[in-house]
Amino acid sequence: MFSKIKHFFGIESVKIKLLIPENQPKAGVIVGKVAFSSMSTQKVNGLTITLLEHYTKGRKKKKERQTFELGTITLDRSFDVPAGKTIKIAFKLHYAKMNSEMDHLAQSNVLMKGVSKAAKYVGNIQSQYELIAEANVVGAGLNPFDKVILEID
Repeated sequence: MFSKIKHFFGIESVKIKLLIPENQPKAGVIVGKVAFSSMSTQKVNGLTITLLEHYTKGRKKKKERQTFELGTITLDRSFDVPAGKTIKIAFKLHYAKMNSEMDHLAQSNVLMKGVSKAAKYVGNIQSQYELIAEANVVGAGLNPFDKVILEID
């Protein structure tokens, strides 16, 4: 009974880790692997990988935050994670980066790139990209997940 409680809260359940190489093949695609490990044999029913953009602008009281989902993939295949072994599953996530009016302006010509960069600095405009992997484990109340902050140009 104690083992069921530990499994429910994820104490001895499946652990996942995102493995993302530094050099990505091209813009608009993230290639990587998800590593699964467990202290006891567990069954995974699915995996969801999502790329989020956390967009902030403004300073202090006028600071605004928005979150955008740029891409997601879902693996609906069931598989077992044996005790003491690591299983790696490769993935390829296609995403569409959202561009603001300033980004379009910067892409229009070389002179506007500097103006756009200065305007972003003055307005304290920043984007942070977060990749999240979440596994659906049979019998677990809290699904295991891993997050990685990415640099995307």
